[in-house]
Order: sequence, then structure tokens, then C-alpha cells
Amino acid sequence: MLILKQFTTLVATTCIELLVQSVNAALPDPRWGHAAVLLRNNLYIYGGKVGLTREADLNDTSQNSNQLLMLNLSDSFSVSDPGWMSRFVGPNVAYHTLSIGGSQNELLVLYGGEYGNSTDEQILENPLFYYNTLNSSSVWDNAGLSLGTPRMSHTAVTKLDISINYFFGGIPNVSNSLISSQVQFQDLFKLDTINNLWSLQSTDPNTPSGRFHHTATILSDGKMYVIGGYSKDELVDMSQIYVYDTINAKWDVQTAGGKLPTARRAHVAVGTHDGKVIIHGGVNINYNVLYGDVAVLDTTQSQFIWSIKETKGAVPPARYSHTATMVGTNMLIAFGYLSNDVSDNNIYVLDTTTFTWKENYTPNNLDYTNTMPHSDVSQEPSSSKAGTIAGSVIGVISFFLLIGGLFLFYRRRKRNTFYAAPYSSTGERPSNQDKSKKFSISSGSTAVEELPRLSMSSGLAVPMAGTSENGAHGKDYTTILEERMMDSDVQQSNFLIVPKSPLRVTNPDNN
Repeated sequence: MLILKQFTTLVATTCIELLVQSVNAALPDPRWGHAAVLLRNNLYIYGGKVGLTREADLNDTSQNSNQLLMLNLSDSFSVSDPGWMSRFVGPNVAYHTLSIGGSQNELLVLYGGEYGNSTDEQILENPLFYYNTLNSSSVWDNAGLSLGTPRMSHTAVTKLDISINYFFGGIPNVSNSLISSQVQFQDLFKLDTINNLWSLQSTDPNTPSGRFHHTATILSDGKMYVIGGYSKDELVDMSQIYVYDTINAKWDVQTAGGKLPTARRAHVAVGTHDGKVIIHGGVNINYNVLYGDVAVLDTTQSQFIWSIKETKGAVPPARYSHTATMVGTNMLIAFGYLSNDVSDNNIYVLDTTTFTWKENYTPNNLDYTNTMPHSDVSQEPSSSKAGTIAGSVIGVISFFLLIGGLFLFYRRRKRNTFYAAPYSSTGERPSNQDKSKKFSISSGSTAVEELPRLSMSSGLAVPMAGTSENGAHGKDYTTILEERMMDSDVQQSNFLIVPKSPLRVTNPDNN
């Protein structure tokens, strides 16, 4: 089994390298409101606000991006020249979430966000997309599944062992922030990315009030920790930690002690392997005080304890609407909105064992943040699983037997001083190669496409309808989801209506 897992990981890494081949020493455009996730030691960042920010009249002239960035975190690099790889593919979006799904945790799951002036009804009504990282010619496929009222500035976490996503909170995905902020969602959705089913979780007396600009972080205990943000017409008290137990499907609320960080919105948070949540950055209620501090919440104590960390090294500027991703024992901060109405295009590495900002990234303890499933969650009958494993093992053994046979054959031919003529360069390749499959989990396309360099002036026009073939089920995702939703009851969203208040919409952490 260990050899099989290592072989699968090698194949996945090779497919990912084929997926995004355009490497540019230049940094990507500055941005904020993007989303990020770690998958198989690769950092994926998608979308966000790019371009000009705010002029003297406070009109937002930025544009939503459809750029997919990827950074290999298996090797060391300088933070000044990380070596981004890039594609322009999919919907233009900001203030969305990016999480993980699929039977092998191979899918990027994009949900919600602001789509600007888009008139595509499918996107606006069903803003749920899958991107298969094992397919070298993958596109964002619309799942055709609506998770309640479309929203933005919500949070998403993934329970990696069963590939379940949880989406919490947010506000309606309309560009008018005054209207949008009046409705704050408190519902919690559960998405099964293997069977493509979703459900609205029940509320209980400890369910948090509607909110946005908060963070949600899932730890190894299977609990999701919700911190900070904006609720009703004020910032949430940082001592009030809402905890959702994904095993027992229950909310709880804990009062944290210690040295509390300042209340904030649009901050970021990551979880550690030893039961802690680290937060960074954020902004005050009026967007005129930005934070660049680091605080740690210890959830292993009978009472949760906050502590403020003094960091060393070159401290990055204060920011909000950025992302943070835990990679082993390194916390990677990416991009964000700075003071003076400018955004950033740099990444920053915080070694959480010493709380030192590093000029170079060095992979440490990557097993702590392994995104591979911890168990077989393919939902196949046991006989099917056994057959799949046996077939894979036989295939590997056959490969080595073939190599051994060729080696012995070569030695015998050499001993007889007989040399075959070289292979004809005019021989025709088979014409029945299938290069059209999108969403194949077991195998990817053999075609390698030329990908654009980092430039907002270039792009790829790709279909976004959910018409790709699903190798696991033999049907496209839209067909499957429509069939399963035929008998489903329509569930209403829970939300809170509050008075109008000025708002500059940003995006919380999406980890």
C-alpha cells in the first residue's frame, strides 16, 4: 500500500507539473480578495481584485481576475523570486473561497464570490466549480449545484479524511456593498464532494449570529474554529470563539482568556498540527487602522488562551483581505490590501517554530499539512476497492517485469553481436488517442498546451458549462447533480437583516 500511495503521488505531481508550465521570474499583479489553498505541496491561488484600486472619489476601478497561480512548495526558493506558474482560465471572481474535494483530494473547489457585472445566469445562480488538478488540460467545471443563496466573504474548510467541505456565513454576492451588508448569513452548508451532495446543517442554541469577514479553521480534532469578523453592526469580540464539531454536528461557544488581540475583520488564520490557531493582520471597523500582528489561540487548554507573538526578521507591512496558508511549520502570507489604497504582490514566510519572518522558504515538516486522504473514501464496494488495488499492484509489477525482460533481451542480442535497425521516424502515431476528456480522475489528457506568461493582457477563452465527462461515474457532473436534486427538498437559508452601514468589501481567509 505504501508503494502504491508513493506511486500515485508521483503520478499526481507529474500531472501537476504538466498542468501549469509557464514560469515567469516576474511577480504576478498585486491583488486582494483572492483565495488560496494547499494541495499536494502546491500552493494554489485564484482570482481576486487586480488593477487600479481607489481614486480620489473612492470609486473602485479594480477588476476581478481569473488567474490561477501555482507555487511548488516541495523545494526551497527566495521569497523575492518564488517562481510562480500561471494560467488564465475560468470565471472572473473575488471574495470567494477555494477548498479541496474529490475521492483523492484532487479537486480545487471554488464557491461563491463577487462576479462583478457578469450576466451569466449559471454562474450567478450556481457559483460552484470544480478544477481537477490531475488533468493537464483541466478547466473549471460548473457543478450545476446551488448551495443556498449565492454569497461572498464567507469561509470554507475541508475535512480531508472524507473530502467534506463546510461553508459558513457571508453576505449576498451583489456589488452594492450597502445593500449586501444588510443581510448576513448564519447558515452552515455541508458539501460531499465525492457524491456531489449538499445539506444545510441544523441550527442550535449556540449557532453564531450571521457574520462575514471572519475566519474558520479546522484542526485535527475535527472541529472548526470561527474567529472575529463583523456581525450585525459591530466587530465580534475576540474572546468569543465559536466551535463547530463536525463529528457530532453541534455548535459550542468558548470564552478565551489570555492577552486578547484587537477585534478585527478581514484577517487570516491557519491551524497547526498541535491544536493552535494563528491569526495575522486584518483591519478595524472603519478600514482606517490596519494590523500586522500575529496572535496564537491555544485550544488544547480547558480554557482557550490567546497570546500575542513578537516576531523577528523583516516584518511585512500591515494588511487585510490577504491569505494565509500553513505549509508544514511555515505560514505563507500572500498579497493583500495595504495602507494608502495600494495592494501587494509579494509572499512572506513565517517560521512558526521561532516566529521569524524568513527571506527564503525552506520546506519543513510537510507531513504536518499532508492533504492526501487519511483513508479510502471512494465509496466503492470493498470488492471493487480490492480489485482496483490488485490491478494497480499487478500493473506496477508488470512494468518492472517488462523492463527486466527488455534488459535481458538486450544483453542476449548484444552477446550475439546483432543490432536492429533504428525505429522509423516516419511511423504514424495511433489516431485514436482521446485528448478531449476533461475531469478524468484516473488519467489525464496526453496533450500539453502552451500556457501564457504572467500578464493580465492575455487570457484563455474556455467553456465553463458543466459538460465534461466524469471518469468516476461515467456522466458529467451537471447530469449527476440534476438527477440527485430532483427529489431534494428546497431548504431556506438562515440570515440576519441589519441596518445599512458603509462597507468596503474584502475577503477573509479561505484556508
